[in-house]
Amino acid sequence: MTTSAPEESQQQPTVTREVRRRRPSGEPSPLPRQALAGSGKVWLVLITALTAILVTLLSRSTFFLARGGWWDELDHNILSWLVGLRSDALTATARLLNALTDDLLMSIVRWGTIILLVVVKRWRHLGVFVTVVLGAEVVAAGLTWRMARVRPDGIEILADWAGFAFPSLPYVAFAVTLISIVYATIVPGRVRSVSLRIASGLIVIVGVARVYLGVDRVTDGLGGGIIAVALPVLAFRLLVPDAVYPVSYSRSKTAHLDLTGPRRDAILAALKDQLGIRATDLELFGAEGSGGSTPLRVKLADGGHVFAKIYAQNHLRSDRWYKLGRSLLYGALEDEAPYRTVRRLAEHEDHMMRLMQQAGVPLANPRGILEITPGREYVVVTDFVDGAVEIGDATVDESIVRAGLEAVESMWAAGLAHRDIKPANVLVAEGQIFLIDHAFGEIRASAWREAADLANMILTLSLAYQAEDVHRIAGEIFAEEDIGEAFAVARGVTIPGELRSAMKATGRDVLEENRALAPSRQPIGIQRWTPRRIWALTVALGLAFFIGRIVVLNREIASTLL
Repeated sequence: MTTSAPEESQQQPTVTREVRRRRPSGEPSPLPRQALAGSGKVWLVLITALTAILVTLLSRSTFFLARGGWWDELDHNILSWLVGLRSDALTATARLLNALTDDLLMSIVRWGTIILLVVVKRWRHLGVFVTVVLGAEVVAAGLTWRMARVRPDGIEILADWAGFAFPSLPYVAFAVTLISIVYATIVPGRVRSVSLRIASGLIVIVGVARVYLGVDRVTDGLGGGIIAVALPVLAFRLLVPDAVYPVSYSRSKTAHLDLTGPRRDAILAALKDQLGIRATDLELFGAEGSGGSTPLRVKLADGGHVFAKIYAQNHLRSDRWYKLGRSLLYGALEDEAPYRTVRRLAEHEDHMMRLMQQAGVPLANPRGILEITPGREYVVVTDFVDGAVEIGDATVDESIVRAGLEAVESMWAAGLAHRDIKPANVLVAEGQIFLIDHAFGEIRASAWREAADLANMILTLSLAYQAEDVHRIAGEIFAEEDIGEAFAVARGVTIPGELRSAMKATGRDVLEENRALAPSRQPIGIQRWTPRRIWALTVALGLAFFIGRIVVLNREIASTLL
């Protein structure tokens, strides 16, 4: 039976607390959500106004769109004035600017942007970019067909044109592509602000050039411009806000949020108000081993530190996609249901830490949860273990190996499972072991989940200590059949990716070495077939067959023509 470590050996630095401040009803949260702050609200008003005008025009077309009506008369007067300014030099310049709306050029620019986003693996920005560009053109094409506005009479048109006039389809394609590229590829800050000003100026100049050439009227370009600019501004700010999905070309993980500006100030204020902890600064810490949160080291006013992890909407979505992918690959696994809210994700980790601490599992003391943005962003706070290093970087002796294995036995006794034991989550400080990152923890775990924890702990320890000695100590704590079951379960899906990479880096087959030392047992299957998995795989096979068939037919047609 596992004995708890001496109480004095588990003492950790204390955190000085002050009186917490209760946020009064109606007071904004530390980091209010302001996705449409500033110009976003202006564009929302503009597109709302344009929609109202279009609905009015469509419903009373006889009054507003009749030949010689006020709309046509206003456009004709402005157009006639610009035509009167024509000269050879201005015409050549206008044609050069109008060439920027060429379909081939737009296709090249768009595909170049798509390739860039694929290379840098910014999938969410890619999805929004493609959706906005196509969506703007679909909306503009629908309006063009419905309005059926003809080109201006009595004006010589000096550029190629086709179709109806309102809104201007080439101008929409040009403007929406330009604005979308800026939001999808330019890093937020001064560079993006300057880029948006340049793009906006270019859009205005090209619009004036097209009116000068007589291919568009003012309202044709104005209506198309509002649609083409408003849609990307609203979509990118709502679906990929910079506070959660910043554009960056560094090698940092997308899970790691920006820690400067409003978010930094909000976290420091929330620590003081909600937990009574006075902090002065914070920084990214332990980022290499964290892919599902933003880990922080927070500096306190008294010189100490606490550890914190930010959970936000992007972490919740990543968890959903990760679990969906696993369910399609392996079927329904225990406790693989995605979290519904960010709050539940933070609550679960805090609750698991307190249960494991009560069970005698060595870990950093939990300090509570901060609410940064209600329903969208929370921070889990624990003590900071000074001097702690990952087990792969520590000097490991028999006492540390025993403590790691006893931690697993303590979880078994309490009916708990960690589910993410790997080198980055097993820390060593002053001869003591600490388990961290309990977000995947499970209560009343199944037998194979418990066995997987044991196998992963043995594999993690054997990277820093002789595998034969690890198995000898494990045999003193666990029954032989338990160790045999652990390595009958151990395979790809049960071994965390970081642990697999660490084993591969050794140049040895660490898993087979440990299997040879464990009692022999037949592998335990974990495949689970569910209706969702069968349906998804059937659809995937059907799409693959359909695409393959199209490719074959195209080749047959090409061969026939040749």
